[in-house]
Amino acid sequence: MDVKYINPFISSLTNTMETMMGVTVEMQPIFLKSEKLTHGDVSGIIGFGGKDISGSVVLSFPTITALRVYEKMMGEPAPRINSDVQDIIGELANIVAGGAKKDFSEEGLSFHISIPMVVAGKNHVLGHKSDIPTVVIPFRLGKNIFTMEVSMKLGNSDPFLKK
Repeated sequence: MDVKYINPFISSLTNTMETMMGVTVEMQPIFLKSEKLTHGDVSGIIGFGGKDISGSVVLSFPTITALRVYEKMMGEPAPRINSDVQDIIGELANIVAGGAKKDFSEEGLSFHISIPMVVAGKNHVLGHKSDIPTVVIPFRLGKNIFTMEVSMKLGNSDPFLKK
């Protein structure tokens, strides 16, 4: 697996969490996703594509972690998952994809990012393109875990396989 294509997303996420929320996240071991079930209750999804690269990135949070992220970003607690919390999760996914886009453009790879979508509900299912592997990067935020899923394709090749 060639991590150079995952690192821009990891860097963007860790920088965003530190800058916007004043928190440090700890990356856990990466693995390939083998099922469509997500690892959270609220997921922010960004698709991206261009001439040379296409894919998606998903940030998926259990309820307790999504509420903590909301509180850190907004300075006040949310009583439950509501449209405001969903908006924050979508915006966080947008910021992470935008930061990664900047890093990729410095390497000569450009793409457009979609408007964020948010899916909420226990045991929701998200399917990435079936012919592209999905890498799952778990993160620890204090006692809480959340995941980032990255699925991408460069031209006609899989960037996660070492060449």
